Amino acid sequence: MKRLFLGSVALVALGLGTPAAFAADMRVAPAPVAPPAYTWSGCYIGGGGGYSNGQSTQYTTAGTRVTVAGGQPGAVVPPAGVNITDQFNLSGFVGTGQLGCNWQWGAWVFGVEGDGSATNKEGQAFETFLVPFLGAGRGAWVAQTQERWLVTARGRLGLTNFWWFGPQTMIYVTGGGAWAKIDTSEFLPGALATTTAHQESNTRSGWTIGAGTEYAVGYGWSVKSEFLYVKFDDYTTFTNAPFSVSGGNIAPRTVKLEDYIWRAGLNYKFW
Repeated sequence: MKRLFLGSVALVALGLGTPAAFAADMRVAPAPVAPPAYTWSGCYIGGGGGYSNGQSTQYTTAGTRVTVAGGQPGAVVPPAGVNITDQFNLSGFVGTGQLGCNWQWGAWVFGVEGDGSATNKEGQAFETFLVPFLGAGRGAWVAQTQERWLVTARGRLGLTNFWWFGPQTMIYVTGGGAWAKIDTSEFLPGALATTTAHQESNTRSGWTIGAGTEYAVGYGWSVKSEFLYVKFDDYTTFTNAPFSVSGGNIAPRTVKLEDYIWRAGLNYKFW
């Protein structure tokens, strides 16, 4: 009986000690490694599109004359600075391709970006009467401004991982230079349109400033939304004769143009 009791006690002691021994021999599994934080550093290529509108004005400049039959210059007309048209709107769509690089330091992102856009933006207005210089007859003439393409080269300054935004969201400001091909034309509508029309193309420079937001969706891809304001230097056009066969054009003339662009795009970070 005494042996049976001692044996039972030994078995119980062995059972109580076994889990502790096993626990001592078990190795603690390492904590899972957190995924690396997203970084905006790298170079990307992308595309997109949007909508653009703007304002243009055409006005007289030093030496402005009205052409007569055969396209020869006639009498001197208004002094410089008199409106040939009042301010009118331009509108159209833009298709854009872009290429750029970013460098991230902490929450700040510094970048450079170049883009090129094809656009069908245009606008036109009836010319002012220019009384008393040309009488009321000028009100039937139409002046037009068209923008064919736009190129910008800009710097970007972004901020990420702030407030309720995570590291995959960036807001930024941007600014730099802008260049565009601009067509300026004038014509008398109707049957005389082909004999009175005159058009000249100019490649002009200016500057741009804007802001946007970009979100990284993963696998190198990001989506962006952006607004740009573009202001071109005032320029003089209608300087290349001959003008219309029937005459009547006002030349030379100065053109003002500014743009407001809203666009969205998709970028792929390839490096």
